Amino acid sequence: MAASVARHAVAGLAPFLDPAVAENAELLVSELVTNSVRHAGLPPHASIEFSLRATQEVLMVEVADAGRGFDDDSPAPSRTEAGIARASGWGLFLVEHIADRWGAVQMDGETRVWFELRPGAQPAPARNGAVAAH
Repeated sequence: MAASVARHAVAGLAPFLDPAVAENAELLVSELVTNSVRHAGLPPHASIEFSLRATQEVLMVEVADAGRGFDDDSPAPSRTEAGIARASGWGLFLVEHIADRWGAVQMDGETRVWFELRPGAQPAPARNGAVAAH
């Protein structure tokens, strides 16, 4: 349910966004919220926060939770690991390949993952590592 709430919030901005940006934003926010639900280890009453900031040049989406965060030593999954060898694991792979910029920050017991989409921009070249800004 959390992912559908986030998608719905992004869909509300669709009339004001480039169609490709709106579609990609819905997909990526859904993936990040789903990652928080599945992997953060949050208790049932915990919340996941997300924010949207949009201008004509950029849409920035941020998802935050107070879960266990990332393991800094584990690289982002490769396509083989994400798609063929594993039934899940597409979240950060998709963010890495679709977002123009993205990153993750862990501080004060909270993990924040953000991405930016820009109309007409080309995504940054793929890099290994999920916790550094791209």
